[in-house]
Amino acid sequence: MNLHTAGSIGRRELIMHGRGAALVAAGLGATMARANAATREELCAAHDKLLDRYLAAVNAHDTSKFSEIFTEAYIQHSGRSPSGLQAQIVNYQQIFANWPDFESRIEDRIFGYDKIVARSMLSATHTRTIQGLAPTGRRVAWSTIDIWRVEDGRLAEHWDVVDIAALQKQLRGD
Repeated sequence: MNLHTAGSIGRRELIMHGRGAALVAAGLGATMARANAATREELCAAHDKLLDRYLAAVNAHDTSKFSEIFTEAYIQHSGRSPSGLQAQIVNYQQIFANWPDFESRIEDRIFGYDKIVARSMLSATHTRTIQGLAPTGRRVAWSTIDIWRVEDGRLAEHWDVVDIAALQKQLRGD
């Protein structure tokens, strides 16, 4: 067996070639695990930076950075806003207009190969009419769980679960 071609042979095939091949396969497996761990760490670091850039732009109410954060063909699955980069800019501009002191705080981050999951707490002061409810001046907070698919270092697709019931309860003063 030529060890220079071992990288193109699967671990199962190597093990089937005898005891010496099994030792090589075990060594390749350990090397691959170290390489995968480094790759996972790099991927997590990249996802962490992307999420930090998103959070900074949202909390600064700065949609000018969105083209660096979202893909042009961004797919929004929530049904509350259309897909596309420009639609996200408009969506967030409306959020910032409705909630002038809107803030997002990420409480948990989970990273996968091409996914980012964030559990967040959103908060703002009810100073505008929201969902037909007159301003109360109350500070309100509601939670979300967001899942994004990452493509080429930008957010490409989004799913979420938003605790609208908790928000509505606070807006009504229940």
